[in-house]
Amino acid sequence: MTDEELNKLVRRNRRKNSMIDEKTGLQAAQVLSAMAKDAGIEWALIGGFAMYLYGSPRFTRDVDVIASRSLSLPAIGRLKQGGQRYEIKVGNQTVSVDWITRNDYAVKFFQSALAEAIELDGIPIITPEWLVILKHIAGRFKDQEDAVFLLRQKGLVNRRRIKENIMQVGGRESWVGFSAGLYRWFDIADGKTTDGDENESYRTL
Repeated sequence: MTDEELNKLVRRNRRKNSMIDEKTGLQAAQVLSAMAKDAGIEWALIGGFAMYLYGSPRFTRDVDVIASRSLSLPAIGRLKQGGQRYEIKVGNQTVSVDWITRNDYAVKFFQSALAEAIELDGIPIITPEWLVILKHIAGRFKDQEDAVFLLRQKGLVNRRRIKENIMQVGGRESWVGFSAGLYRWFDIADGKTTDGDENESYRTL
């Protein structure tokens, strides 16, 4: 590519991939909180901004939310797993919001995560344990990276609670489906090699 072509590419990517800062993200959360409260909707942060509030250094382009139902806002798109994409104005910036209501096989896990959300500085956010579980359901490489980051933070994630949450929603069959992938994440977070053998200490979870 020529210098001019590279400059055009960079400018296009900056427009497409513009990140939100902490102040903008928090203001967007406050706007959403007021809207949800007026409509009697339960909601909580998940995704990249939730990761940021739990200490992750990674940036995010939007605000991801799980909710009991949709907002009365014009949607700019529909989410295939259930929900809408909105845009809200925060100061001079337009913030994209993925408002997830789930209508698929995972809906019970998302409903339980929402029911057990906690408030941090007045903002509802799902617990670290539920965030790891929902990252496992999403199953993308960046979700693994996020989950491993959470698992590495001393005292943040109760691994036994992860199993309890999964068992509570889906029983032992669900735990069996989750366990292999979660054991692998535990090993990665602990700096252990993964040679196919599950760490024996986790079999008692």
